[in-house]
Amino acid sequence: MSLARACPRSRSRHEALGGRALLALCLATGELSPLGADPQAADLESRLATLRVGMWVKVEGQRTPDGILEATRVRVYDGELDEVAVETEVAAVDLVRMTLETSVGLRVVATPNTEIEGPGHQRHFVLAVVEVGDRVEVEGQLERDGSLRAEKIDIEKPRRLEPGREPENKHKLTARIESIDSAGHRIVVLGLPVLLKPTTRFRLPD
Repeated sequence: MSLARACPRSRSRHEALGGRALLALCLATGELSPLGADPQAADLESRLATLRVGMWVKVEGQRTPDGILEATRVRVYDGELDEVAVETEVAAVDLVRMTLETSVGLRVVATPNTEIEGPGHQRHFVLAVVEVGDRVEVEGQLERDGSLRAEKIDIEKPRRLEPGREPENKHKLTARIESIDSAGHRIVVLGLPVLLKPTTRFRLPD
């Protein structure tokens, strides 16, 4: 498409202007956007500018093979939360150490005080019923070594009840922002790099 057709309001000046001058006029009048301009990208930059290290967020997304969580949703909280939370799948169980390894790389440590619930909020389960492939939601406190001391483990989808179910690769993390890479459009939550994309949906405090 020619500049004259792309900039109809400037068409009357087309013959009197050279190509570069017409292009400058089209940009100045808003009839054309600068090359590379992307409203979604600009919106992402503005969202990133509101984030600060230490803010509580909830991120949802899928983990890539190289260990990055590509965020589909980000909720930013106003103020403090009481607990860290993660919803993901169990990758390994160690009954001797009373730990779970999750598919996002976070180690969960159970204690005698950890409350474990099964589907339908059935209570008084023990860690031995948790299996690799179970989808769980864990709430607790983050320890200095980066592990999550579980106060509650909710077994949402036991693998044994759906033996043919494939891993969903859907993860939810609720914790503080540990670091921000504005240039790379990334934040770190629970030690996991989170990539923010122009299509990521943000929910900011009211």
